[in-house]
Parts: sequence; C-alpha cells; structure tokens
Amino acid sequence: MKKIINSRIGFASMGALMAILFVSSMGVQKAHAAISTQMDIGSKGADVTALQQFLATNYSIYPQGIVSGYFGPLTAAAVVQFQVNYDISQVGRVGPQTMTKINNLMATGFGLDTSAAIISNLSVNTGTNSATINWTTNKLARGQVFYDMSVPMSNEATGHNQLPYIGGMAAGANGNLGVANSQSISLTGLQSQTTYYYIARAIDNSGNVSMTIPYYFRTN
Repeated sequence: MKKIINSRIGFASMGALMAILFVSSMGVQKAHAAISTQMDIGSKGADVTALQQFLATNYSIYPQGIVSGYFGPLTAAAVVQFQVNYDISQVGRVGPQTMTKINNLMATGFGLDTSAAIISNLSVNTGTNSATINWTTNKLARGQVFYDMSVPMSNEATGHNQLPYIGGMAAGANGNLGVANSQSISLTGLQSQTTYYYIARAIDNSGNVSMTIPYYFRTN
C-alpha cells in the first residue's frame, strides 16, 4: 500500500465550477433553555432572556447581542433575520412556528452554528483494489466521499439546510457514526491500475456542509 498526496483537478478541466458550501459564524456547544411562550415587542421575562442569549450565539443574526429580558426593536430585528435564515414568515415575533424551530435548535446544544467544518490534511492510501481517504476538520463532523472513474458532477444546494448534489458512488456519513475531527473512509471493490476521481464532504452536527474540489488517485 502506498500513500499519495492528492492530485488536484483544475477548474478549467471540470467543465463547471464546483459549489463549495459554507457560511461563517461561531458555534456554541452548550445547552440552551427551551422557551415556552410566544413573544412580541413589549414582552418581558425569562423566555425573552433565553431567546436573546440564543440569538446572540450568531453575530450575523443578532450583532448587538444585548440580553436584557425585554423584547424591543433590536430583538425583533434579530428574530426577523432568524426567520429569513430558516425560511419562516418574517413577522418579527416569536409565534408557534418560530418557537418550535428555536426549541429544536436549542435542543442540539450547538446554538445558531452556521460555520461549516474546514477540511484539511487530505491524503490517500491506495491498494490494488481499494483506497482510504483521510482528512481532518477543525470541528466535529461526519465524513463522506463521492467517487467515480470520471469527475463527479455537483450542483449547489437548492435551499436552506439542503445538501449539495454530488454524483458518483458514496461512502461514509452513516447516521451519527463517524462524528469526529478526523476521518478515514475506505473505498473497496475498485479496479486495479485505474484512476478514480473523488470529492470529500464534511457535515457537522448543525447540518453545515463543506466539500472539496475534485481530486484523483490511481490504484496499484
């Protein structure tokens, strides 16, 4: 078995640009208290405090980050931005739909994490009829590899929390298994002395996705 550094396919040879999906923010890995009441401008109390603390985990949604326990115009604007991000009617108040979405996200313990994992240290170990793709990420994620004897085609995601389409055969990312900062995904049943093209993808616990451009390796 030999270890090779990835060979990279240039964008010009791909025929189309790859979609590399990621958005930036700070992920917060701590539990958040669920909210139990609907809220609008003028609301006060513990639920407003919990709401503000949660919204403040994402600077792009609530840049002021004020936790006052009072639902004022700044909190309403943050709720609108939250609703934009999650395809909810932008009414600026916390109704049943918004409250359900917020509580579901709170239950994950990751806050409003919209930062995709950064893939690095990508390498390949090749055998006669197999290969193992290895990489690391800067945060916990599930790994997935798409591979074929031709360059896998891909399309951008079509909506919020939708995964980009990638063609070819898939390996890895089985449920919650493999959630880690390092990935090692084995491809078996390959043809010997054959060039394969692949794309690595990482999906974190909040559903954020990152992916590489196509690379290739050749079996022994």
